Amino acid sequence: MNELIKEKILDGIEDKYLSEAMDYAKIHKVKKQRLIHVLGRMAACFAIIIGLSVSSLSIAVAAGNMAAYDVLCAIYPDIAIKLMPVNASCEDGGIRMEVEGASIQDNCAYVYISMYDLEGKYIDESIDLFDSYSIHTNADQIGGCTLVDFDSGTRKATFLITIQNMDGTPIEGSAMIFSVSQFLTGKSEIQEELTQISLDAISEVTETQREESLNIRGGSYTDGYAVEGMKREYLCVDESKLFVPTPGVTVTNYGFINNKLHVQVYYEDILQFDNHGYIYLVGRDGKEVLPGSSTAFWDEERKGSYEEYIFDISADEINEYAIYGHFFTCQNLVKGDWKVSFTIENQN
Repeated sequence: MNELIKEKILDGIEDKYLSEAMDYAKIHKVKKQRLIHVLGRMAACFAIIIGLSVSSLSIAVAAGNMAAYDVLCAIYPDIAIKLMPVNASCEDGGIRMEVEGASIQDNCAYVYISMYDLEGKYIDESIDLFDSYSIHTNADQIGGCTLVDFDSGTRKATFLITIQNMDGTPIEGSAMIFSVSQFLTGKSEIQEELTQISLDAISEVTETQREESLNIRGGSYTDGYAVEGMKREYLCVDESKLFVPTPGVTVTNYGFINNKLHVQVYYEDILQFDNHGYIYLVGRDGKEVLPGSSTAFWDEERKGSYEEYIFDISADEINEYAIYGHFFTCQNLVKGDWKVSFTIENQN
C-alpha cells in the first residue's frame, strides 16, 4: 500500500484508539514488530473498505459507533473487514442489544454487538456477558467474547463474539438467531497480602475431612504433584479463623496437613456472580509461588464453592513467605431476553 495512504488513514484515527492498541500490546505481550504489523493491517483494513466496499464501514456509521469500530480494526483487522451489516436490535428491561454486524466463515461465526443502557442503571466498563450468548444451531458450541469498547458517556458497550461448532462442521443456513440472556456488572478485582493470617500462628491441623466426603467439582495440580491412589485430606471450616478479604469471598481456614500448607477459601454464589480467585505466596526475593494443587468442592446448596490451595511449603519454611490473595467479585446480575434474527450467508 502506498505509504502516504497509510499515513493519511492512521492520521484520521484518534490518538486514544492508537493508545488503546498500544495498551493492548502491553497487556498481551505483543512484540513491537507485531504491533507495527497490526497498525499496518489496520490501515490496510480501512483502505480496502474505502476502495472496495462500504459494507463494514456502514456497520459503524449506522450504529453511530465509529470509535468502537476504530478499536476493532486496530485489534482484529482481518475480522473487521469481513463483517457484513446487520443492524438488528431489540430491547428488554431498559437495555437495548443490537447486532451491528456479523460474519460466518466455515464453522465459525463472528458477531459484533452493542449493549446500550437506555436508563443508565446497569452497564459499566466491567460488563461481562457471562457466557450467556448463543447462535441457535443444532451443534454443540464453544465461544469467546471480547469487550471492544465502552463509552462512559452513552453507557454503550461493544463486543466481538466468536462462536464455533465443536464438531468442526460448517454453520449451515442463512437465517440466524442470536441471543443474550444475562450479563454481570459492578465487577471488582482485589489483589493484596492477607495480613489477617499470622504466619507464626499457622499450625498442624488435627481435624480434617477426606476427599470421598466432599462434592468435588474440579481441581488442578502441577506436574509431579499428584500422588496416584492417594486420597487427600482437606481442611474443615474453622469459625475462629474466618475473615472476609472482599464481599463475596471468605477465607475459612488455613493450616498444615502432612506438613504442607493448606489455605481454604469460600466463594459465594459462583453461578450468579462468577466470584473466583486464587491464593499465592511471595518469597523474600519477590518471586511468586503458585499452589502445587487446588481442589474445588460445592457447598450444601451447590451455590457457592470452597477451594483449597495446597503448597509444598512446610512449617519450617513458612516464615520465608507472605500469603496473598487475588480475587474477582461482582455486584449485579442482570437477566433479560435479548434476541434478534437476521439473514447472512456462510462466506466460504
